[in-house]
Amino acid sequence: MLLMGHKVFSFVKMVFLVFALFLASFLLFTTSKVPTPDQKIVFVLDVNKTMNTQDILSGARHLSRLQAAKYLIQQQIISDPQFSYGLIIFNAGADYIIPPTFDSWSFFLYLSGITSNLLSDWVKKFAGLSWFLQKDGYTSYLLISDFDTQDVSSNILLPRWIRLLGLWSSLGDKVRYSNGVVYYDNGKSVFSARNDKFAQSLNRTYTILSHIDHASFHGLLFHDFNIPLSQRIFLYVILWILVILVVFL
Repeated sequence: MLLMGHKVFSFVKMVFLVFALFLASFLLFTTSKVPTPDQKIVFVLDVNKTMNTQDILSGARHLSRLQAAKYLIQQQIISDPQFSYGLIIFNAGADYIIPPTFDSWSFFLYLSGITSNLLSDWVKKFAGLSWFLQKDGYTSYLLISDFDTQDVSSNILLPRWIRLLGLWSSLGDKVRYSNGVVYYDNGKSVFSARNDKFAQSLNRTYTILSHIDHASFHGLLFHDFNIPLSQRIFLYVILWILVILVVFL
């Protein structure tokens, strides 16, 4: 009888140990540095004239890349209003249009006025953008661009907590001004088509959209193995209780 009780006790202790090891491994390979209700999500939006290229499909309609980006941003905020959202625009330079806020009405007001005329229209500078973003290490960013640039700088270091969304099609189209008129350079219309090489060289998670119907940012901003800080603290408490039980039982 005593032997049976010892076996049961050993079995229970082994169960606690296995569960503690599993929980420790889970916490080791997950991170709390993801968007949660007490954190910020900032959209970084390309406003170069190439974003006026009309090669994004919505049903049978062709939208400009910028129109598609603004629509997707709005849908994300409507679907997940519990988060604090901000907006940065960039081209040759970068500017914080609206800091992270829970006021979606104000955000949409600013977003509606975004055009490709807001910043100097030179070659878009990803190196300058990377320096601009490095100033805030507590934000989750989603960079939305067509990544069509001649900026070949080698000192582009984007923040760790940034994901890239490429809005363009493989077919491409003519570059336009914000009013839809075709852009000409030296008497020739300028064409912008897909080239993933530069975006992939930035070494961050890169997703492409050329059709926005039923598209969502959810998979870009959240993934299964990330948990909020409050839940991590709770799991750490459980882990320590298990360790104490294994050691002192």
